[in-house]
Amino acid sequence: MSDRFEDLGAGNGRSPGERLAERDRTHPEPVKGPPEVPRPGNKYAWAVGIVALMGLGVLLFTTTLPNTGEGLEGPKAGTTLRVFASPSATGDVEGDPNVCQRKGCPEQQGRIPACDVPPVPGVVNLCRLRKRPLVMTFVFDRGADCLPQVDRTERVMRKLRGVQFVTVFFSKKKRDELSEIVRNRGWKQPVAVDDGALVNMYGVGGCPTTVFARPGGKVVTTKLGNVTEGELRSTASRLQ
Repeated sequence: MSDRFEDLGAGNGRSPGERLAERDRTHPEPVKGPPEVPRPGNKYAWAVGIVALMGLGVLLFTTTLPNTGEGLEGPKAGTTLRVFASPSATGDVEGDPNVCQRKGCPEQQGRIPACDVPPVPGVVNLCRLRKRPLVMTFVFDRGADCLPQVDRTERVMRKLRGVQFVTVFFSKKKRDELSEIVRNRGWKQPVAVDDGALVNMYGVGGCPTTVFARPGGKVVTTKLGNVTEGELRSTASRLQ
């Protein structure tokens, strides 16, 4: 009868058990590592990536706004709107907005106070506009589609003759491009061109932002985001 342990080598007088022990010592089995933890599926990885990119886009957009960091929610209730004189989107006057509040301003804010700028065509002067109840809408041409908010104020404006409406348009477009936008959308209210000085001065960081003020520029409320025609009408009516 053949020895079933003959593959382990000659016995040399040792018992099969001893030979097996010697085999275990000289040829140990490899040590297996811990079982691999299954990785979570990537079923929704694409959605997470899109959300992350959107968040990054919003961050990059808001950080490019020339704001001093005093707040991004616009003028606060109870404050008085600071004046400015800015080129009109449909006019021929060139230059940066004049944001000088009183004599002695740094030259980059304006050579003379905004209220002393002559009333010439092509200039939007808040010093004169704020003498009446005022609805002022801030819009940008990038980062969000907020121009329809001005369309809504235009429709409400036709029924509220005693309220002054004005739009501040923050844009890097050329004047003829802005003028074309105003004409194509049929805006009749004054549209002030802003290079960033006005959104900075008023602490505006969202689009659209709508400010409601009583005569003299006393702010009643500032609303962020889209405002319905009904809300525009009811809030503006209470300013008179």
